[in-house]
Amino acid sequence: MHRFGSWLVLLVLATPALWAQPTVPTLSQPLPNQTVALGGSAVTVDLRNYFTIPGVTGQVAQFDTVLGKINVELLSSDAPLNVANFLNYVNRGAYTNSIIHRSAKLSDNVTPFVIQGGGFALQGNSIGAIAADAPVKNEFKISNTRGTMAMAKTAAGPDTATNQWFFNLGDNSANLDNQNGGFTVFARVIGTGMTVVDAIAAVPSYDASGANLLNDSNFTALPLLNPSLTAANLVLINSIATVPIYPASGASTSVLSFAGQSFNSSIASVKFDQSNLVITPSSTATGTATISVTASDTNGNVITGSFTVTVAASVAAPVITTPPASQYVTPGSNVTFSVVASGTPPLTYQWKLNGAAIAGATGATYTIVSAQFADAGIYTVTVTNSVNAITSNAAVLTVNPVVTPTASRITSLSIRIGAGTGDQTLIAGFQVSGNGKSLLIRGVGPTLANYSVPGFLVDPLLSLFNGNPTLINSNDNWSDAANASQIAATAAQLQDFALPAGSKDAALLATLNDGLYTAQVSGVGNTTGIALVEVYDANPTAASRLTGVSARTQVGTGANILIAGFAITGTAQMKVLLRGVGPTLASFAVNGVLADPQIAVYTSPGGFQIASNDNWSDNANAAQISANSGFPLPAGSKDAALLLTLNPGTYTVQVSGVGNATGVALVEVYEVP
Repeated sequence: MHRFGSWLVLLVLATPALWAQPTVPTLSQPLPNQTVALGGSAVTVDLRNYFTIPGVTGQVAQFDTVLGKINVELLSSDAPLNVANFLNYVNRGAYTNSIIHRSAKLSDNVTPFVIQGGGFALQGNSIGAIAADAPVKNEFKISNTRGTMAMAKTAAGPDTATNQWFFNLGDNSANLDNQNGGFTVFARVIGTGMTVVDAIAAVPSYDASGANLLNDSNFTALPLLNPSLTAANLVLINSIATVPIYPASGASTSVLSFAGQSFNSSIASVKFDQSNLVITPSSTATGTATISVTASDTNGNVITGSFTVTVAASVAAPVITTPPASQYVTPGSNVTFSVVASGTPPLTYQWKLNGAAIAGATGATYTIVSAQFADAGIYTVTVTNSVNAITSNAAVLTVNPVVTPTASRITSLSIRIGAGTGDQTLIAGFQVSGNGKSLLIRGVGPTLANYSVPGFLVDPLLSLFNGNPTLINSNDNWSDAANASQIAATAAQLQDFALPAGSKDAALLATLNDGLYTAQVSGVGNTTGIALVEVYDANPTAASRLTGVSARTQVGTGANILIAGFAITGTAQMKVLLRGVGPTLASFAVNGVLADPQIAVYTSPGGFQIASNDNWSDNANAAQISANSGFPLPAGSKDAALLLTLNPGTYTVQVSGVGNATGVALVEVYEVP
């Protein structure tokens, strides 16, 4: 195929067009009925969630011609270089006031073949060539079927396309897919834009003088609205521009536009803000109004949806009573997440994976058929009504090929916070079940400077006590320990960050028997500062295990709340008890306790909240919490606690004071049989 001159053409049987799915406006799901409070705030409905153009995912370019508008979807994933080339011309306005300079039929001089443009434009009262950029590489991939748009090129070779393009009026695949390397399809007509393309093709064609009516497909033919070569009679393209699908700020036009009305505006009035429908309830009258919304595209295709708005005296915000639960499955298993919520209906649901909305997941349950590794992650659901939206705690889905899970265990605890003196000494407690448990314990201060931690403890002292309490071992500078090389090797094996040789950080490698222990970090010479205490199971496959870890320190506000990290390893879910103890510490002669702690647990990494609690007695499973606790928490106390089933992984627990209160608190993580 050439830009001008002869075309090698064949008459072929028509085949189904590529992308047979209609691309006219569609109502993807019913518009939701709304209940709003009398005199309440306006409610916004994002119409993008309900009106769509099926199958259109790429950028859209709009041709504004004298015979109507043509919307095309640019196929960047299939022809990225050619799309970028086309947009270079579009963005600098090269196609403004350009013309359709060719209209061709097949060799029977009856069957429409192509219309072509992009080569010439009005320049004053004359027609001039559009300046061409360097040729673009051929990217033939998609067949030249009816409704596709392809780059024109010369007979000199496949990589000769520049500024000219053509619309396929029929199925030209038998011809254009098989010559000169195939012609690159880089866009497709959407909506009913082909009616405009066909209307252009139906305009009688004349030679370049505008004098002679042409019926011979071997010549370039100018489609003229009248047999006279004047600007008014040419098939003119006023402009080509990229446009959004939906109305958007800064965009003068879009593929879809919205209109609508309330059939009882005294109850609820409506207006449109870009792609949002804004509903304002009455402040004086209750009742029901029917709202109608119409979406139309630039070719006049329309779809209408309607719903009711009820203005009520009072409306309850949504409350999640049963959040989705974490699950641990083998590949190929079916997984169903569910949520139970209350509140004034209608309630709408949107499930998310790792914070991103899942298309079509808009019910109270979400099912994954034959879960695979790619489905693993953090699942949440946002429940919305006209008053508010609330997002559930996170549910973790783990997909593991292990058919017979082995028991999981707690393998580490770490906490970074200020290390003070007296009751504000940084203390980590842990429980060993079984004999011969190998543990790596570290008190890190100076090395925190490498992680931009200000005010670090310059010279930490690490002391290890048994439950009596009796001092078992201590360390000031880790490099001074006789087993310093073994400490470094164990940290590397556990993939913990290295401590520089000669640093004043402290560390111990201890083998302990069944019992309770504490690791305390203080400053040499009663100095204070930010420190990190870590307790790691150095041999997590041994029969002995860490069954409980805890940390006690001063809880501040902002960045100085108590944040502890812990890890669960293994191939099965594990039930754990998490506690944030404040007021009950006073019974153990601890001064300055946190009067009203609250606790929350998060995934790490990701930071998705799994659960939280203020007062432990308020939990539905408070009796189970009490039965599985270490020292008891008095009924009705303001201590906080959670009893959870967690997947293997890493987590953080945060303990803070209600109302930004401060004081000494204890965080605990216990294995529950």
